[in-house]
Amino acid sequence: MSEPNRTRRSVVLTETVDGLTPVLMIFSIFLTLRGHNAPGGGFAGGLVMGLAVVLRYLAAGPRGVRNLRVDPIVLIGTGLLIAVSVGLTSLIADGSFLESAIWKFDVPVLGELKIVSSSLFDIGVHILVVGATMAVLVALAEADDEMRGRQDGELQSRGDGEMRGRR
Repeated sequence: MSEPNRTRRSVVLTETVDGLTPVLMIFSIFLTLRGHNAPGGGFAGGLVMGLAVVLRYLAAGPRGVRNLRVDPIVLIGTGLLIAVSVGLTSLIADGSFLESAIWKFDVPVLGELKIVSSSLFDIGVHILVVGATMAVLVALAEADDEMRGRQDGELQSRGDGEMRGRR
């Protein structure tokens, strides 16, 4: 017996999201890493990755959010820890909060590799924004489940009442 309340999902949307998700993930990482030199950064990159998660929710419904293997609260905490650690490290080293530092390394195959502390801050913000987006989607999925449970309960109680009336 099929469930009357079960929502149908679009095959076209699901397949499109499956193809777009890796592209959006790579583009979000690109935006995050180039943000200290050009427009972009952790917030913009995090929003693009959050968009990939939102699309997954639209395509697969609450099940798609529940299948994610990462706890959004852990992501929020990790991102916040990274961003604040970068700021406090520069405060201790240079005496000013979020003062940018540059480290240069000579890598044999690649040549000179430059790491900027603002990139680490952007990575923390990126992780935090993705976690916040996922937390909102988990809350929406739980509300959707709760609403569906209420509707199922009402349908079941109506069916029981009809059965009692027939006896």
